Amino acid sequence: MTWLGEQLARIADEMPERDLYILALEARRRRRRNLGAFTAAAMAVVTIIAVTFLVQSLDGEPEAATRPSAPPELSSLKVGTAPTVEAAPLFVAWRKGYFREEGITVEPVVTTGAPVTIPQAEAGTLDIIQADYVSVLLANDHGKDFRIVSGLYRSAPGDLAVVVPSGSEIRTMRDLKGKKVMVPILRTFESLALLAALERAGLSERDVVLVERPYPQIGAELRQGRAHAAVLAEPWITVNRMRKVQDLTAGTLAGLHTTGMAADARWVRHHPRTVAAFRRALAKAQRLIADDPRVVREVLPMYTKTLPDEAARMTFGTYPAEIGPKELRKVGDLAQAHRWLRGPVDLPRVLGN
Repeated sequence: MTWLGEQLARIADEMPERDLYILALEARRRRRRNLGAFTAAAMAVVTIIAVTFLVQSLDGEPEAATRPSAPPELSSLKVGTAPTVEAAPLFVAWRKGYFREEGITVEPVVTTGAPVTIPQAEAGTLDIIQADYVSVLLANDHGKDFRIVSGLYRSAPGDLAVVVPSGSEIRTMRDLKGKKVMVPILRTFESLALLAALERAGLSERDVVLVERPYPQIGAELRQGRAHAAVLAEPWITVNRMRKVQDLTAGTLAGLHTTGMAADARWVRHHPRTVAAFRRALAKAQRLIADDPRVVREVLPMYTKTLPDEAARMTFGTYPAEIGPKELRKVGDLAQAHRWLRGPVDLPRVLGN
């Protein structure tokens, strides 16, 4: 027997039997407590890992397993856009390199709006276009076949308005009767919002003279007296420093989803991985804007030629990546109320469902 064994035997001989029992019981309890603590700690670690994985899956970039194993069908895209605050996510993604991360090069092509870019997309000179939902619904209503591939913009009070020069005698919408009003393009959401405001004032489209002018020209022509009023969106409201007569995205139009990214249905069917890559990059930019709206003000001077101090003052809405049937139906109902559409909107078709 070793020295340690002899000492333990001696201690055991000197202890009463009851004390040995108590020591054994306490040792057993200690083992149970240690086992319980270990089990609780292990469960906590597993829970933390699971929660971390879930958060990353919801808020982070898509996992590699969810990405296509093959690259996008196209490595470069021409994307039609307009010089308004609505286009900001496209330029944020372009500036941050999000498109390059997805294996595509995007060339933004700034135009006057959807009625110009829709025929170009149909002809194949543009791949994806920024388009107000009214224009997409009108195009499909007239026999074209376009799909909304991504949400882009949701309006906010102050981002679209009827404006006049500071010295104008026009004070209310009723004062527009018989007057010439400039709009960026006819038969778009901007024009539809104007008609809704005229209707609330007891007027109709027949009570005004609508004239098309691109956004960059409206301010100068309004000051020169070539029209009495105009419909302007940001950043042109701030840039031109006109007096607002009516906010067009307040009241029943507040928070309306107005603009998305669209493409010809045939092009979408032939390039599903390219569409998915484009959507991921754009959605990443939209999440960044949601976390830090200042990035919108940083990119606006890039494509609207506004000054940084002007960008700092202007109003803009939010940038949702998704557009659902409920939101799109509101736009369709508004267009149908003014008899712009010949039939009901095929929501599953235009949303690609």
